Amino acid sequence: SITGATTRVATMEQKMHRAESKLTEHGECLDHIEEELEYQSGYSRDLWDRVQDLENRCRRNNIQVLGVPEGAEGNDSFGHVFLLNLLRKFLPLYEAGVLEIEQSHRTLGLMLDPDQHPRPIIARFLHFRDRNNILRLAREAGELCWRRGKIMIFPDMSRELAMQRHLFTPDRWCCMVLGLKYALQYPATLQVTINGWQKKFTDPEEALTELNSLRERSEEGE
Repeated sequence: SITGATTRVATMEQKMHRAESKLTEHGECLDHIEEELEYQSGYSRDLWDRVQDLENRCRRNNIQVLGVPEGAEGNDSFGHVFLLNLLRKFLPLYEAGVLEIEQSHRTLGLMLDPDQHPRPIIARFLHFRDRNNILRLAREAGELCWRRGKIMIFPDMSRELAMQRHLFTPDRWCCMVLGLKYALQYPATLQVTINGWQKKFTDPEEALTELNSLRERSEEGE
């Protein structure tokens, strides 16, 4: 009957109205969740950046020495004397003055087999300037060889920061090709001197685009 049909239509309209209300509520709830997720994601990134900054600041006086065979330090369990004597074989340490090493040790882990790469030695200097002087002297000395192996000296930093700085490798190569003076500053900022002006890049892709453009203009002018 018409009355029954009208009643059913009214009931369906009420259900649709309730469903629309629920959808609106769910939509508002979803918007709130998305806003909260965005806030929490930003907060987590900020906390991670702070943790990374704290970790790398704690390592700012450290160096990593790679390529030293396992057990080469002998009975010098702390490695202070051994490391200083080793550095004196390669570097003019008299230029660096009196060096004070607070602690030195291999990275954590089991001693590796002779045919595997030895664990790095981490050394912490009492003064930041001593660490910088060692790194400078190592760069100036070029390739360092000992016991038929190659010794490398690097600043100590977190893996994440090392990967971030590694992304600038093509940019640094381009700077060398162009004969530009550059420096990779802490934490991961490339400073390039172009026509007497210093420019800083935090994005490796942006830096490479500008350097390639400069390279193309240079080649066209030849």
